[in-house]
Amino acid sequence: MIAPMQDFRPIHHWLGRIRIVLVAPSHPGNVGAAARAMQVMGLKSLWVVDPEDPRIAQRSEAVALSSGAAQVLGDTQVGTLAQALGPMTWSCALSARAREFEPPRLTVEQACEELLDHLDQQPDGQAALVFGPERAGLTNEQVLACGHVCSLDVEPHFSSLNLSQAVQVIAYALRRAARGRSPDANVANAGLGNQRPSARPADHAALMGLHEHLLRVAQRVGYLNPQVPGRFDERLLRLLARKEMWEDEVQMLRGLCTEIERRS
Repeated sequence: MIAPMQDFRPIHHWLGRIRIVLVAPSHPGNVGAAARAMQVMGLKSLWVVDPEDPRIAQRSEAVALSSGAAQVLGDTQVGTLAQALGPMTWSCALSARAREFEPPRLTVEQACEELLDHLDQQPDGQAALVFGPERAGLTNEQVLACGHVCSLDVEPHFSSLNLSQAVQVIAYALRRAARGRSPDANVANAGLGNQRPSARPADHAALMGLHEHLLRVAQRVGYLNPQVPGRFDERLLRLLARKEMWEDEVQMLRGLCTEIERRS
């Protein structure tokens, strides 16, 4: 048996702020196995979105396949995707299927590094990785709810991975990326990417609020016909996902929208 590497405690500075989100899983065993994969790699926050069975994480098959990962499985949260992503300041959807309109696409390695960079630069930041249902994967709308999208490097003619296996691969990649960062370098560089130390990044809920406000104003001034919306909604989501925004920037744009509504 290979002895485990000595625990390097500072990695939990990152891993403790990462959430795994499973959208509409159908098999309790996959939830349990995903919890096991997470706890082995030091991830703690698991959300299950709109499952077929609201008690999926409590089923005997989930408990059995968690192999004692009670800390993660026992704390599993169930809710909507909006609730799961609400406080997140960085998010990435896992999807192999390329779409005409999608957030910036990253490799797994790029996603891990960008995620950790974000958490370094934002002391209060939180990140989420979103996995789709076993049978159909994430919808276009669910992918566009995230700021990024990535896929695993697999054989194109046999690309199907079990849900819990995909979680295991990502969890391991995150742990390796985190372990590769020196804690001393992390302390020295914390916040260097944030040239506005008093500002806070806008979370997912704030961005979605701005998105809805912009849609409402576009309809009100006649720019958008709700009967013939075209791809305006998807383009707007992609625009908001392209670059991190600050809370005060969101507030400024919403203030502008409110003034347009008042005058129109």
